[in-house]
Amino acid sequence: MMRSRARVSPRRTAAAVAEVIGAVVAATVAVALLDLVATTTGLGVVYLLAVLAVAVRRGQIAALAAALLSVLAFNYFFIAPVHRLTIADSENVAALVVFLVAALVVGRLAAAARERAAEAEARAAQAARREGEAETLAGVAALLLRGARPDAELDAIAGRLGRALGLPVRLERAAAPSVRDGERAVPVPVRHGALWAYLPRDGAPDPDALARVLPALAAILDVASERERVAERAAASEATQRADVAKTAVLHAISHDLRSPLTAITTAVSGLGDDRVSDDDREELLGVVRDEAARLAHLVDDLLDLSRVEAGAVNPRVDWVDVHEVVGRAAAQVKGVPIEIELPADLPLARADASQMERVFVNLLDNAARVSPAGRPVRVTGGGARGHVTVRVSDEGPGVPPAQAESIFEPFFRGRARGARGPGDGAGAGLGLAISRGFVEANGGRLLLQRPVNGHGASFAVSLPAGRPDAPA
Repeated sequence: MMRSRARVSPRRTAAAVAEVIGAVVAATVAVALLDLVATTTGLGVVYLLAVLAVAVRRGQIAALAAALLSVLAFNYFFIAPVHRLTIADSENVAALVVFLVAALVVGRLAAAARERAAEAEARAAQAARREGEAETLAGVAALLLRGARPDAELDAIAGRLGRALGLPVRLERAAAPSVRDGERAVPVPVRHGALWAYLPRDGAPDPDALARVLPALAAILDVASERERVAERAAASEATQRADVAKTAVLHAISHDLRSPLTAITTAVSGLGDDRVSDDDREELLGVVRDEAARLAHLVDDLLDLSRVEAGAVNPRVDWVDVHEVVGRAAAQVKGVPIEIELPADLPLARADASQMERVFVNLLDNAARVSPAGRPVRVTGGGARGHVTVRVSDEGPGVPPAQAESIFEPFFRGRARGARGPGDGAGAGLGLAISRGFVEANGGRLLLQRPVNGHGASFAVSLPAGRPDAPA
């Protein structure tokens, strides 16, 4: 597409005329000084230099004017008869014609070279602008690919766009533009919603640059917005799916874990109503009622604690805690397996809720007791370093497959129950580890599954903040 020529400025025209006259006058003075030492026809080269200089600086038209003016000056001042525009010698006529042709050719070639150089500079400048635009769009794409929300990064995107266009830019999402003083609004063609770019009213950005950059920017923002919407839908779908899984697990717990003790209690109560039951059998049935009622109470407590963890309502009462005492009280509540406590005597105090940590260690010890082989102990070790107290509960059970390393902390997961010692020993509801991790994290600590040193069983590490009682909380 041909571009229309720019309007000729009177000031530029006057400057070109002055430069043509100045070049011809300077050449005339030089020829006058050299006329005593060189032939007249040879001195025409000086005028050719003047024509060449004008062509390089001012183009073809100015070079043509300089060539004609040089011929007239050369003829008038230096070719006999001097001070007249006539030529006495035919040889001088031929020399003057040759000079004119040479001046025109030199001027044309110099002007063409000048135009090509100007075109090359224009193409280089255009390439630099295009490169800047591409870098801007790539920077915006990289920013949004890192997960940034488009609407939260409008200021950063506007800064990049302003650097590409060479003027300040403001971006804003709104149904209608809100133009400030000295601004004008340009719509950004995004597919969803309305986005406006505000440019200085007095600024003059390249219309072609705006036509290139704004649609490309809109396409990048559309892709990022669509990705964000897809992620939100996926998160909502995942949350719904997890809620369905949790609901199914709760229903399973109610239908299985609650039904079993209820059935045992109902059967035992029916037996107690039979007059033919002996005193020994009656005492055994009462024991069944007590045990199953305690099991029901424990399950209900677990469900309540899990709901508090899931709701973020654990609210620990943090204080200085002696880990030896907490682990000792927890070990006293776990029966049926020897527990070896090997905690250092100089173990620092921990900052935590003592009752919640006791519940955590009861769950970990009880879980280890279920899967430990008969007669094999559960070991409790630990230490303090880097401002933390770490306690490890290790067993010699079947261990945890790597694929289940995180799943075992999910509610109602029972992957370790299959390694229980006997019927009923592993019949937990799968809530202990989920509750334990929730309690530990609410107290500012971490609960991790680690590989035991001997490579057998499993080891759960509880890490809690440590310090001195006289240190500020």
